[in-house]
Amino acid sequence: MKRPSVIKVEDLSFGFAQKDLYDHICFEIEKGDHAVLIGSNGTGKSTLIDMLLHPENYLYDGKIEREEMGEVGLITQFVRNEGACVTAYDYLAEPIVALLAEADALCGEMAEAEDMEEVCRRYQTCLDRIDAVDGYNYDSNIRRMLENAGLSGIADLSTAVISGGEYKMLSIIRSMLRKPQLLIMDEPDVFLDFENLVGLTRLINSYEGTVLAITHNRLLLNRCFDKVLHLENMELQEFPGSYAQYTRAMLETKIAMHEQSVKDAEWIEIQEKLVERLRDNATDVADPRLGRQLKARVSYLERLQARKTRNPFIEDVTHELRFPEIEEERTIPDIGFEDYSLAFDQPLISNASFRIGGGEKVALVGANGTGKSSMLNDLYGRLEKDSAFGGEIAIFKQIYDDDAQTLSGGERNIAQLKKIMQSNASVLFLDEPTSHLDTVAQRELEDALEAYRGTVLMVSHDFFTIMNCADRVLMLENGAIREMSGRAYRKSVYKQFFGSDIFAAERKRKEDEHRINDLLKAGKAKEARKVWEAMEQ
Repeated sequence: MKRPSVIKVEDLSFGFAQKDLYDHICFEIEKGDHAVLIGSNGTGKSTLIDMLLHPENYLYDGKIEREEMGEVGLITQFVRNEGACVTAYDYLAEPIVALLAEADALCGEMAEAEDMEEVCRRYQTCLDRIDAVDGYNYDSNIRRMLENAGLSGIADLSTAVISGGEYKMLSIIRSMLRKPQLLIMDEPDVFLDFENLVGLTRLINSYEGTVLAITHNRLLLNRCFDKVLHLENMELQEFPGSYAQYTRAMLETKIAMHEQSVKDAEWIEIQEKLVERLRDNATDVADPRLGRQLKARVSYLERLQARKTRNPFIEDVTHELRFPEIEEERTIPDIGFEDYSLAFDQPLISNASFRIGGGEKVALVGANGTGKSSMLNDLYGRLEKDSAFGGEIAIFKQIYDDDAQTLSGGERNIAQLKKIMQSNASVLFLDEPTSHLDTVAQRELEDALEAYRGTVLMVSHDFFTIMNCADRVLMLENGAIREMSGRAYRKSVYKQFFGSDIFAAERKRKEDEHRINDLLKAGKAKEARKVWEAMEQ
């Protein structure tokens, strides 16, 4: 049975003066869907979200139909604590407590009301709103959601002292408690630490309302959604199923299209030979019928060549992310610090010692607020000023270039990465390099880091990037630095958060996809299908 539609888009076309974004796209979000909007950086995902929220602000062709909504929840990429300093629990309870207080005030109003019918109407409306958010059970609902998110320990802490990631998680919980008809989240994972990311997957999966999210985070993609909306090359494809099912379906489609292209090429070759014979005959014999046959056959051949198999969703998207090669004879310096300390308003790191060998790739991890980005920037500044340091160093920062505001977040990050790739750096400092990047760019960056011969120190909460690229991990906790091998870190994450080896499954899928793509590029569609069938089994 079809569920009620929350949003329905038909034949939507829109673009800016410098770029067309959508060409007659169609999709529908039904009540209860957990839908994810994916696509390459710069395809217009955030713009589409804004159009759904504010269609009156745009001139477009087509239809955007929205059911009458009591409330739409919106979580943006950047959530800042700009309100009063209250406890985390009170921050979550505030909207519902206000509703209950309104109901009590209306009860008092009834005793002196001259127009009882009008007050009763407002009172009933208030009661309906309380029922809609399960307001009388708000305490147990808040406690349960804090536990799901792994945030029970901050319930009594002031919002002034919690981390930015924790505040963002509270904002998501607060929106969910209000039970909007549609909850929209634009990259809710940005800058969340790993524990908060795991908590976010639990929140989304336990949420019974309708969700539309933009995310490139592979943990969320693989665990949280039951509908995929893929925006690419001005077209949109709607797929009812999980992200993993969608990627498998697209891979099979890619193989089938290559198989069909072989058949098309064989048929085109036959038609080309036939045209040549007709052309020779028409030259030798002055017969108008042969001329008409030749013209018709040439027209048919041109149509065949023009309609060669094409699918905008499985065409290879590449960002050409490759770091420059470092000559074998070039010395790559070690990075070492003894009794390293860092403090701003309060101490962040005290008397820590660590060493990173030349050519080593190390991930700097830890909860939000432990000082990872501050440490990365501080080390970069010290090494730049150190005349004895023998390496050329480049840094990737989270801060965007003001001259590139017309680009999406992912496009700005790609531009920053490409600028670094044009340098001759033998040491890279990277602060959340995969943030905002689409999944193709994330994998390209990981491949580039694996092939890079220089030293890498990167701050990251992306478990897959750490596992694919880091030889070791420096864990920041309680003002100290604890060193771990990549293997030990992986085991600790599984023990704490997961019951299965999600990284091994993701890496195997990545390897198989690379293998299939290589086989298809070599024209070996049959071999590619065998690999895909083995993946399915």
